[in-house]
Amino acid sequence: MKNAICALKTKYSENPGWIWLCATVFLFPILPEYVSPFILFAGFIVFKRQWSREGRKAKVGTIGKIEMAFMSFALISALWSSNKLDTLGSAGLWWGMFLVQVMIYNLADTRGKIEKLMKLITMSAAVNGLVGTVQVCTYTLNKFGYIGKQFVLVTPFYKAIDKAVYTWLPFSINTNTFAERASGFYSNPNLLAAYMLVAYPISIYLFLDARTKKEKIFYFFMNIFITAGMSSTLTRAGCVFALFGWIFLFVILVKRHGKELLRIFIPTVAIILPSILTRYGIIFTKKGGSISGIVTGDISEQNTNFIAAQKSSKTHFEIWESVWDYITSSAHYFIRGLGFGCESTGNFLLETYNLNKPHAHNFVLEIWAELGIIGVVLLGAVIICAFGKLLEINANNGRKFDLVFSVFTSLMLLLLFGLSDYIFNSPKQIILIMILLGLTQAISQCYDKTLIKSPGDLVSATSKTIKEMVELT
Repeated sequence: MKNAICALKTKYSENPGWIWLCATVFLFPILPEYVSPFILFAGFIVFKRQWSREGRKAKVGTIGKIEMAFMSFALISALWSSNKLDTLGSAGLWWGMFLVQVMIYNLADTRGKIEKLMKLITMSAAVNGLVGTVQVCTYTLNKFGYIGKQFVLVTPFYKAIDKAVYTWLPFSINTNTFAERASGFYSNPNLLAAYMLVAYPISIYLFLDARTKKEKIFYFFMNIFITAGMSSTLTRAGCVFALFGWIFLFVILVKRHGKELLRIFIPTVAIILPSILTRYGIIFTKKGGSISGIVTGDISEQNTNFIAAQKSSKTHFEIWESVWDYITSSAHYFIRGLGFGCESTGNFLLETYNLNKPHAHNFVLEIWAELGIIGVVLLGAVIICAFGKLLEINANNGRKFDLVFSVFTSLMLLLLFGLSDYIFNSPKQIILIMILLGLTQAISQCYDKTLIKSPGDLVSATSKTIKEMVELT
C-alpha cells in the first residue's frame, strides 16, 4: 500500500494536471450536477499553474476558436434576452465545460493517454449503467410485488440530496424524475441515455482492440453494463440509435471484426429490445398483479404504455412545429434568436402554444430559437470542423482506423439523439460534446493527417477515408 501511495505521489508531482483530468473524466458523470463542475474548475487551476510554471501556453485549436466565437455570441445575446440571468448562466456553463476540452487537447499528447481517457469514459459509463440497471430492476420487482419498497434503489441516485440542495437555492430548479425509468447518477433518464450513447462505441473499440484476453473479457462486460444502462432508461430514441451505432460500426468494420461485433450485438439486442417493447407496452405490463407476457386485446385498456409512447411522439411534432412557427414569425428571432438559455423557449411554448415543455426537444431548433440562424451556423461550423478533423487522419492501420471511427460514431450518435431531445441541458450533458471535441483534437495532433483547408480538401479527405476503409476491410 505504501509503495502504491508513493508511486501515485510521484506520478502526481510529475504531471498533476493529467491526474486531475483523469479524475474529472471519471468522476464528472458520477458526482451530482452541483459538485462535478467544481472538480473540473479545481483541475483546470492545477493545469494552468503547471503550464505557467513550465512556461507553456494552453492551446485551444481550430475547433476551440470556432467554439469561442459561438460561446461569445451566446454571452452577447444577454443584451436582447428577456431572461438575462438564464442567458448569462447558460453561457457561463458552456465556457466552464469548455475547460475540459482545453485540458484534453493540451494534456492528452500521446496515443496512450488518449486511450487512457477512453478507458475512463467506458468505466465511468459502466458504473452508471450498472446503477441504472439495478434501479430499473428493483423498481420492476417492487411493482409486481416480489420485493419491498425498501429494497428499491432510488432513481435518480441523488434524489434526496438534489431536493435538499434545490430547495435551499434562492432560485427555482425543476427536474422531472421518473421512478420507472432509470437515471443512474444523472438527474433524468434522457441525460443518462446521452452518456450511454457516447460511451457505447468507445467501449466497442476497446473490446475490439484489446491486447489481451483478460482485457477483452473486461471490456465485453463494460459494454454489457453500458448497454443495460441504455436499456434501463427506457428512452426509445436512445435505444434505437444505440442499435444504429452498432450497425454503422458493423458495416465499417465487418471484414476485420465481424465475429467480435456479432458477440457484442447478441447481448445488445437481447438487452435493448425488451426496453423498446416495454416502452410500447408490449411486455412487462401489470395485469392482475403479475407480469404479463405479450399483450393482446383492447389497446386502450391494456396498453397504456403504448398510448403514452404515441402521445409523446405526437407532442414532439407539436413542439417542433410550434418552435418553427415562432422563430419564423419575426426576422429578429430568425436571425439572432431570443437569447441563450432554454427559459425563453419554455416561456413561449407555454404562453403562445399552451405546451408546458422546457425546451424544443431538438438541439438545432433550440439553438435556432436561442441564437437564431447565426448561432446555428456557428455551432454547425464546430460540428463540421470536428468531423473534418477526424477525416483528415491517415487511418492507414487497423487500430488507428477503429479509434477514429469509434469517436466519429460517438459524436454522430450524440448529435442524432439531439434531434429528438435537447442534449445541452446541464453541465453533465454539455461536457459530453466537450470531451468528444477534445478527443478529436488530441487524436488529430497525435496522428499524421492530410490538412483540410477548403471544401475540395474535405472531398479529398473523405475519398481517402473511403479508400482506407476499402483497403482495411
